[in-house]
Amino acid sequence: MVRDVELAVLRGFLTASETTECKQNVFTAAESGPLLQSLLDGRFKDILLNPVILDILTAGSVAEEKIDSYLEKQILAYLNASTEDDKAEREMVLSLLGVACLQLFAQSNWTGPPVQIQPQDFLPATLFQQFAEPQAATAAILSSLVLDGESIYSLVSNPVLLLLARVILVNCSSKLESFQLLPWWTLRCVSIHQQLLEERSPQLFTVVQACVEEVMKTEAFFTSEKCRHLAVQFHLECGYTFLFYYEYKKAKEHFNCAKDLSKLQISMTGALGKRTRFQENYLAQLIIDVQREEEVLSGSDLTPEPTPLEKLPKDHDLTDDTVLNKISLAEPDQFQKLELCAEEQAVILGVCMDFQKNSPVHKLTEEELLAFTSCLLSQPKFWSVEVTSLMLRTKLEKRSSRRVERAMTQTQTLVDHFEDKGTPVLDRLKIFYCCPVPPHWAIQRQLASLLIDLGCTSSALQVLDILEAWEDVVICYERTGQHGKNQGFQNSSGGH
Repeated sequence: MVRDVELAVLRGFLTASETTECKQNVFTAAESGPLLQSLLDGRFKDILLNPVILDILTAGSVAEEKIDSYLEKQILAYLNASTEDDKAEREMVLSLLGVACLQLFAQSNWTGPPVQIQPQDFLPATLFQQFAEPQAATAAILSSLVLDGESIYSLVSNPVLLLLARVILVNCSSKLESFQLLPWWTLRCVSIHQQLLEERSPQLFTVVQACVEEVMKTEAFFTSEKCRHLAVQFHLECGYTFLFYYEYKKAKEHFNCAKDLSKLQISMTGALGKRTRFQENYLAQLIIDVQREEEVLSGSDLTPEPTPLEKLPKDHDLTDDTVLNKISLAEPDQFQKLELCAEEQAVILGVCMDFQKNSPVHKLTEEELLAFTSCLLSQPKFWSVEVTSLMLRTKLEKRSSRRVERAMTQTQTLVDHFEDKGTPVLDRLKIFYCCPVPPHWAIQRQLASLLIDLGCTSSALQVLDILEAWEDVVICYERTGQHGKNQGFQNSSGGH
């Protein structure tokens, strides 16, 4: 049953048959049952505030020590106090806590809506007495997350959640022996951590390689039909992680494995169509043609349900007086659009991103990438795919005078959507880890860049000020010829 629970937690939801079984056997477990229920309901904060968890994190005496070493001590004390009878149960409790912290951290910085929680809500107040002010505690937590001397993004929200996730999923992972696929969560934790650091961390890359190797050894996972959807996700996550570390060959191998498992054929082809309102003749246009060799992923209860359109960020139409919003094909029925499931969309996005990283920056490359975004955005179903595709499109459109305004409006919508409480976090987290969703501050920075390009300098400065992106603020002042302000600003921000 542990294995079924592992798969459901990785997937993010239970199938109908698993729900019945869990109600009878798993949710009834004294300590882990309610935690698992909260996790699968998206109530991650409830897990941190659960009496069992509070007891683990606050029991025992508090010396004046580093927060990470205190957390590790508490976790190990709870594990070491186990008997043969409750060992697996205690490991389950901790792994669910680690996963909940990572999900809550991703919600705080990637998906939204913002999370209101303080370290003092679930850690002993005495642990924070050594700090004169809250900022000092935050600085101490951030310094615990610095690796290989690389500086960490200072405005990250709720860093204590990542610290606790790291203590459980990375530092203490070898102690959680009941879970074969725990290294996959370690990989997710490390990938999230790496995105906060200024440069690639050799230390984290070593952990990445070990995790991938460990999961790949689980042969039953990759040969079972029941695990095909998750195997696709795993290969995509590995592909993106290796791309990030410039391991292009390994990345391509994983993206190809995901594509092979999905039984999709993705090709770039030409079709006659019009792009402008005044075009008289149909001309060859680039489009993505997707075919299935076999239906192995869609139509299954193992793939996530699509999110209703009104819960997704709005995709703004192009309102140009010349360029059409989308290509008008001469024979629209020539290429029958398949109804794609979550993993299939994620595979197409993976092929697109791999293509982008392996292609030169060129007008033709941009056209090819826009063909991918058009394909994905024609079926708005999953938050992570939608946001990543919209962000890619805005980056490609910022250089086009006819599209830059749409790019700016679209980016503003994505920035605002982070705060929107109307879209449940579980919808936002569907296939989140196998899509390269940008963190919230990267979308804000993109907005500032577009505002500068459009000459809206004061609006751009407001965004950059929130982000404390002082170098960009200086560039902004120089662009507008306000050298005096720039000089005064550099003097006043010398301490930053």
